[in-house]
Amino acid sequence: MEKQRKNNLPNFLIVGAPKSGSTSLFYYLRQHPDIYLSAVKEPKFITSQFLNIPHQGPKDTELEKLFIPDYQDYLELFSGVKNQKAIGESSVDNLYFYKRAIPLIKKYFGNPKIIIMLRNPVDRAYSHYLHHRRDLVEDLSFEEALEAEKERKENNWYFRWYYSDVGFYYNQVKAYLENFSNIKIFLTDDLKEHPQELLSELFQFLEIDDSFSPDVSFKFNVSGAPEKNKKKKALHYLITKQSRWFEFKLKKIILTKPYFPKERIIKVVEGAKNRNIKKPEMDPETRKQLQALFRDDILKIQELIGRDLGHWLE
Repeated sequence: MEKQRKNNLPNFLIVGAPKSGSTSLFYYLRQHPDIYLSAVKEPKFITSQFLNIPHQGPKDTELEKLFIPDYQDYLELFSGVKNQKAIGESSVDNLYFYKRAIPLIKKYFGNPKIIIMLRNPVDRAYSHYLHHRRDLVEDLSFEEALEAEKERKENNWYFRWYYSDVGFYYNQVKAYLENFSNIKIFLTDDLKEHPQELLSELFQFLEIDDSFSPDVSFKFNVSGAPEKNKKKKALHYLITKQSRWFEFKLKKIILTKPYFPKERIIKVVEGAKNRNIKKPEMDPETRKQLQALFRDDILKIQELIGRDLGHWLE
């Protein structure tokens, strides 16, 4: 039994970047009959082996309750594998923590196929900020939060608070390219503009039937700030608090019933959330400053992956 469960360990990993569309990608891929994705989307098994837990940011300890640091519990995430050819999981902190994550990935999985999804780092940073505004854990303005980033790192806040630092992709991606032989890199724009074509390419990459066409009509994990309308704001507060409670409760159910239809609940909860949030525009001056900050890294990453990223600097 133990040997069988080890044989069901992932042969592909979605390693990042966060707020680049990985949640939508996860649920799109999961529809394919030849793919098995872990019952918990982000078990963070690899990084749980070395992160300085507990973290000190707001609600970080709540988030850590969803981590799967125990090897036997991690194996249980794949107990439902039958005859699927592609077995995977998505823990997007593995890209940022590449220095310590890569050796452990090799230790546990050997040479798995790696999927990396990159988003304009300026938009990614702002989306992560709005994600926290949506979840009622960020009180600062975006500009204030950027100023506070260094202090937050020094005080051991979880990496999700490092809005700008996470977006320096070059060294992260370069390390994966140097350590693994099968890597698929694409942009969030690709998933947004031609999702079916991209998914077909990913199915080919995973060596499964590429004619399968998943439902891509729902966008998961959308960021935004709560509406100022009192009724909508109150409803958003209630939904956000209850959805977190459901997430903790469902974790135990999902671990024992891998095929539990979590997507259905997520669609209902996130659909309700999405109706009570808006996306305020980033201050143009802040955008310019971030573009200047990321400029050199963007130029290096575009050469590394062979994609024109000039639009990230426009």
